[in-house]
Amino acid sequence: MNFSNVMRVACFAAVVGTGLLSGCANLPPPVPAPPPSTSNVRLTQPLDATVGRVISVNPRLKFVVLDYALNELPSVDDLLVLTRAGAPVGELKVTGPRRNSTIVANIVSGDPQPGDQARPAPAAPAPTPAPATPPSEPAK
Repeated sequence: MNFSNVMRVACFAAVVGTGLLSGCANLPPPVPAPPPSTSNVRLTQPLDATVGRVISVNPRLKFVVLDYALNELPSVDDLLVLTRAGAPVGELKVTGPRRNSTIVANIVSGDPQPGDQARPAPAAPAPTPAPATPPSEPAK
């Protein structure tokens, strides 16, 4: 290695080192990040895991095939309310069979069409117990 190559390497190292050291010294102090927002803004709509969609209707035999893709299938004998555009249009009773994400339900009332939604029927209110009557006293 001759003297000119050594000088080139030394000069290059001096220029790079000076540039790195002087660049860091001129930076402004970091600005702290603003605190995260505490507002409860929902960015996504949660899935309603109880909704099925009518994919096939057999009006002659009075049954429908429901698809519950990504949702939990209802149990056999569950009652479902059939809705179209948010308005109730009928009632179904789940009978089975079930395959993958589909299940069959009988038409109890209404006129289902493909695309209608099936949701669990609201639970009937529990009957109120009769007031307790005091035992009658035995006759003397």
